[in-house]
Amino acid sequence: MKTVLVIGGGVTGLKSASELAQMGYNVSLVEKEDYLGGQVAKHKYYKLAPDLRLAGDVIDPVIKAVESNANIKVMKHSHVVSVSGSAPEFKAKIKNSKGESEATFGAIVVATGFGHFDPTVKQEYGYGRFKDVVTNAEVEEMLNPNGPTKGELKRPSDGKIPKKIAIFQCVGSRDRQVGNPYCCRVGCVVSTKQAIEIKEKYPDSEVYVYYMDMRMFGRGWEELYGKAMEDYEVIFTRGRGAEVTLKNQQLSLRAEETIMDRPIQHSVDMIILAAGMAAGEGTIEAAKVLGIKQNDYGFLSPKDDFLSPNESSKPGIFIAGADKGPMDIENCIVEGAAVAAKVAGSLKN
Repeated sequence: MKTVLVIGGGVTGLKSASELAQMGYNVSLVEKEDYLGGQVAKHKYYKLAPDLRLAGDVIDPVIKAVESNANIKVMKHSHVVSVSGSAPEFKAKIKNSKGESEATFGAIVVATGFGHFDPTVKQEYGYGRFKDVVTNAEVEEMLNPNGPTKGELKRPSDGKIPKKIAIFQCVGSRDRQVGNPYCCRVGCVVSTKQAIEIKEKYPDSEVYVYYMDMRMFGRGWEELYGKAMEDYEVIFTRGRGAEVTLKNQQLSLRAEETIMDRPIQHSVDMIILAAGMAAGEGTIEAAKVLGIKQNDYGFLSPKDDFLSPNESSKPGIFIAGADKGPMDIENCIVEGAAVAAKVAGSLKN
């Protein structure tokens, strides 16, 4: 039975590895970090949209399925440094703190996930200059009871709980100036979820969401949007944040309200930047090592978007999840199962 190399220990890589192992294949799972779970684990996601389900209820069983399967060899803190050969005989060199090892694989799955857009590029928002301008990923960590603030939303500047919070959507997404004209696909629902979490915890707080368009296309997303407005009185304003300044130790934001075509300016205690998805370092590195194609934005390119969405530009090398482009967790897990089936089919042939 051929062994399959899976690169990436996020939800997609974990799901593909466990599915392949259940089919009887041996799997080597290579993860560059010293933990499994990808961005969910890195940023300590607490609840997931749209039903505010605990993230642990989703990710923990997937990790357990991998760690408890004797057919899967987990290699943490490891990198694939070179690959030679072709399907179904790839030779890969894998490096970790103990040195380098080489093994032969019948197929390779790339599930390296995504990175977050660097909000310091948008200097007008003050991230990195003003302590109380934070990212959506940092808020995920704060809202987790096991996070740095034990589940409390606190201003980094003074540790106080903010009363007025603004959320800026599409930071680094749908933005031609920074070279990312694409939609990040999950920013709208994540911001809406976080707004609800904040209002549940602090009912007297005021939460303002500034958006270009509310793209709530997923299962239950539109209902969550309605719930945020009707049950939690989250204030949604169609417009984009223009500038953030600091006046008298308080953040002052300027935005454009596009429905009424008028400027807005007011003071808040915290600003959350919904930083979009970007091609991660692991994805860029994998493309280089494997010699597979990327699109204009650094994500991996399928052989055919319609007919071969999980095949790369090279036979025997498969791609899945958010390394192909922005994707929510639900679909990343589906992708993991789908690519496993595709790999199994190719090896049988």
